[in-house]
Amino acid sequence: MNLDAIPQGVVAGSIPLFAGHPARELLPINGLKPVIQAAWRAGGVARFLNYGDEQGNPQLIDFLVERLNHRENLGISRDNLMIIGGSTGGVDMATKRLTAPGDVVLADAPSYRDALHIFRDQGLEIRAAPIDEAGIVLADLKRALRQLAAKGKAPRFYYVVPNFQNPSGITMSRERRLAVIELSRQYGFVILEDDVYSDLRYEGAAPPSFYDLAGGERVLRLGTFSKTLAPGLRIGWLIASAERIASFVESGMLRMGGGANPFSAAIVADFCRSGAWEAHARWLRGQYERRRDLALAALQSSMPADVEWTRPAGGYFIWLRLPASIHVDDLEARAQERGLYFASGRGFFVDPDEGARHLRLSFSYVPLPDLQAGIQTLGALIAGMASGG
Repeated sequence: MNLDAIPQGVVAGSIPLFAGHPARELLPINGLKPVIQAAWRAGGVARFLNYGDEQGNPQLIDFLVERLNHRENLGISRDNLMIIGGSTGGVDMATKRLTAPGDVVLADAPSYRDALHIFRDQGLEIRAAPIDEAGIVLADLKRALRQLAAKGKAPRFYYVVPNFQNPSGITMSRERRLAVIELSRQYGFVILEDDVYSDLRYEGAAPPSFYDLAGGERVLRLGTFSKTLAPGLRIGWLIASAERIASFVESGMLRMGGGANPFSAAIVADFCRSGAWEAHARWLRGQYERRRDLALAALQSSMPADVEWTRPAGGYFIWLRLPASIHVDDLEARAQERGLYFASGRGFFVDPDEGARHLRLSFSYVPLPDLQAGIQTLGALIAGMASGG
């Protein structure tokens, strides 16, 4: 395995099933090269090596607005969209603009661990509600909201990855999205919709986004090119009300910095407008679907009967629940002795102990033979531990 492609902290020869990265061979290196060369030859270098528009590259904004309106009939204008430094940059920006230290935010249990990290960095109180196969459990969310209200507290926003969630792979149902929207109106919180995997659907129909269902009211929706193009470009987008977009654009950071990654945004704009992004995304969906199917088949043939796992219709991840007798820390230590790495469930919960019997597997990064071999090794380790070995 190429050392340049190995995520930080993993040694050569290991199987990093924790890595939510695109595989090196799936990056459109040959497709991007002529776009960059053409821009260079056309004399536009000075344009995108300088400061850019605070709202982002105008050509990329226009492309995304047209695409989203065509695919989802959102009815947005360019005033509803801005370019951001990947969805992570969007989560960080929204958190800083919407909250102050000590404020309360809502999240799923489990939820994306790096978002939880951002919320902790900002000194926020995180209230989490469990999810099941259809998304957030409404009874638990309502209970949390009532308890906060009784203390005179109101959450600032609810953070959610609605499609093929990281880490669980589940997709929230339309009915629960509508119920959450009603609760947001009742209790006055914003919905921060981190919709980074919606272009990686392998089967079925997508529920409408929170933004669509709410008519854009009280929803900030994030998207990114990291999953369908290349994460190193650090380019994504934010959809929100025109007033909200204007407030973000007027922030000191964007005024001082001149927009998100002008060089990368210009390259991505040309790549998208040529039709190459859509073609690459179609090809990529086929590659990832093949990996997902292999991973699910390997789990079915390798895991003891008392191990449970999700069956995602898209995205990167499968979420496992271990037998009651196995703690994920013990399994993790034994797996790493065999050169096998996975993401412990403990990092995806506000209370790490809630993740003691869970782990996340990623099928996006490792080669197919390693994916199968890693799951077989994991199954054998779990079986041995469950039998007292």
